[in-house]
Amino acid sequence: MEANLNQQARANYDRASRLGQRDLSARTARGQRGYLAALDDITGGARPVAYMKQPQREISLSRVVGTYTASRAHSFADNFMPLHPPLSEFASKWINLCAIHMSEGLRDPVQVYEYLWRYYVVEGNKRVSILKYFEAPTVQAEITRVVPQLDEGDPDTAVYYAYLSYDKTGLFKNIQLSSAFKYEQLSRIEAGLMREGLPADVNFNAMYLQFESAYGQARRPLPLGDAFVEYLRVYGLPVGVVISQVKERIDLLAPQMELLSQPEAEPELVLSPVEKAAPGLISRLFSQRKSARVVFAYAAGREEDNWLGAHEAGRQVMQEALGEQVISSFADGLTPENVYGRLHEEAAGADLLLITTSSLTLPALRFALEHPDCLTLVYSRVRQDHRVSTYYGRYYEPMFLCGAAAGMATRTGCVAYITPRITYRRHTADINAFGLGVRSIRPEAKVLLVWRDVLPDEPESSAKGLLTAASLGADVAYTPLVKGAMRAEVPEHVFSLVGRLNERGELAQYLAAPQWDWGQYYTEIARSYLNGSLDILRIIDQGDPSVAGLWWGIGAGVLRFLLGKGLDTQGENLLKYLRDAIGRGHYNPFHGPIKDLDGILRVWENNDLKPYDILEMEWLCDFIQVID
Repeated sequence: MEANLNQQARANYDRASRLGQRDLSARTARGQRGYLAALDDITGGARPVAYMKQPQREISLSRVVGTYTASRAHSFADNFMPLHPPLSEFASKWINLCAIHMSEGLRDPVQVYEYLWRYYVVEGNKRVSILKYFEAPTVQAEITRVVPQLDEGDPDTAVYYAYLSYDKTGLFKNIQLSSAFKYEQLSRIEAGLMREGLPADVNFNAMYLQFESAYGQARRPLPLGDAFVEYLRVYGLPVGVVISQVKERIDLLAPQMELLSQPEAEPELVLSPVEKAAPGLISRLFSQRKSARVVFAYAAGREEDNWLGAHEAGRQVMQEALGEQVISSFADGLTPENVYGRLHEEAAGADLLLITTSSLTLPALRFALEHPDCLTLVYSRVRQDHRVSTYYGRYYEPMFLCGAAAGMATRTGCVAYITPRITYRRHTADINAFGLGVRSIRPEAKVLLVWRDVLPDEPESSAKGLLTAASLGADVAYTPLVKGAMRAEVPEHVFSLVGRLNERGELAQYLAAPQWDWGQYYTEIARSYLNGSLDILRIIDQGDPSVAGLWWGIGAGVLRFLLGKGLDTQGENLLKYLRDAIGRGHYNPFHGPIKDLDGILRVWENNDLKPYDILEMEWLCDFIQVID
């Protein structure tokens, strides 16, 4: 038995040696380093900041890439296969260890240095070589971390220091991500998982190694660590999940990973409903449908007279307009925790799914990836980090008209825009469009952006902003509608308006308002699905990895500009003319020159800002005064 094992081990050495020689020759021919990497050579003798002993654990052999000293490096090719002659002392030791591995396994841990997410063997080079030959996925290791000097000019060390910060409390050891932002993202995901409660016996190291093995089989373009973060975002921790299930989910995530692996590109914006093409073209590109099952998804908190209630009223208008062509239903009371399960029950088999709340985007992405036959649309500005189509509106168009109405109405020459101060990314097209509308009528008017004491998700706090605006001289303001204020004057499903202020900072007169026409929007979306023209979203998605979104405006009838009775006839006529010009695409509110608060020229003279630049705008016009 022992002789047979030794004979097999010797044959294995011969094959391993040939693999090593082949790899050495191929790399040398390409002008590459053929021998095993040595940590001494990589660091160039630079003194590390620290050596930190780590707990013994199982590590991935794919991360074991070299040896500690250059003197050992020439014993192995770069793929860790042996290079010594078969009758050498080195070969004899390799063969003996190989026989032990075949009979009882190699149980002793190797000793490694960890440097920039990679491992370099201090003790156990032959054991690593044998395990790699047998394609073992992992090895037990005693680990010493070598912390390099922080070099601001070296992006690797900068990201590594972000990892060290994460590693103080992070769940996953030696996880390499592409940026510091990714570590922040992973920390937020882990914090959310911990709030939900983690099983006591979870082995996070084994979980990550299992994912690495599954991901290696899938051969996706996204770096391993980034792919794992994306998996956690969409599916959560793979607790109680076997490797075949992880692999299946990775395959479902392929479109999302393909998108994230590419350089950030400008998404496709569909700016108006696509007209029906000639029959011959339709037969080649689009598929007409006789009927459709449409499901609407509403977050918790829907009431008849609130924002979600307006969406439901729109669904009812759509259903009445299209009759038997559409069978519509809705899933109500959804939260990020229950939405996937509810959609799986209530929207499986649907043709069209409309997610009316952007906070449900992640579970919507999972549903869309797992149900590719259902066209899923999320109410959200188009996002470059989610392979899911969106529908949104060019809200800046009615906001420009609201600003023009405010410019006509002001007597003091001071107008205010009341909005909460938010800490997350703030897009500013609506604010700037309002200000430009004011200045188009009153070039010298003061435009105040008031967010002092105005709180997110608390419309009643807008009253404090109105009081501040009035104290600074504003007599007209755009504001979220305070509950009960002028309700008799304001049309249904209006949630913000332009109003005249009295000296106490109270709304005294309704002047104008922007309004979503959800009935028109949903009718047009469903009709476009039926006639096949909405397939343009799928056609875009089948090209280069990209995302696409509907971004319709006044011209499509999905946004309206409403006028009260506070302006004279000439002013109303001018506003209607501007509304029609914007709707036909004959006037762009962002026509240069326009500078920002830092004096940077954002729009050149006689130029119009492009749609995507408007959508992603985060700067403020130079004439806007921020009241914080």
